[in-house]
Amino acid sequence: MEITPDTSSAKRARAKPKVVVAKEPAQTKSAAVKKPRAPRKTPTAAVLAPTPMVEAPVVAASVAAAPEDVGSMIATAAYYMAAARNFTPGYELDDWLAAERAVHAQLYG
Repeated sequence: MEITPDTSSAKRARAKPKVVVAKEPAQTKSAAVKKPRAPRKTPTAAVLAPTPMVEAPVVAASVAAAPEDVGSMIATAAYYMAAARNFTPGYELDDWLAAERAVHAQLYG
């Protein structure tokens, strides 16, 4: 089968450009005065005050714990510390380090 180009005399239909007629404004309105934006609220002193450290919960473990078990024990203790603070953001590292200290103290004395 041979394909030949279309050489018909029919032209493609083209969309006619729309002509937009500019309307004259009936009355000139004064420029709208924009109200300034309200300043952002700053955090209250209660939010900025550091929260007291929560003691790590007691974790039952043996001295011969595997490293994977120690990691999961630390993660669990850090989770419970964060839960005691209602998961206030910004204290994740503090929770983790305190949980690490508590688990190591319980396992290794």
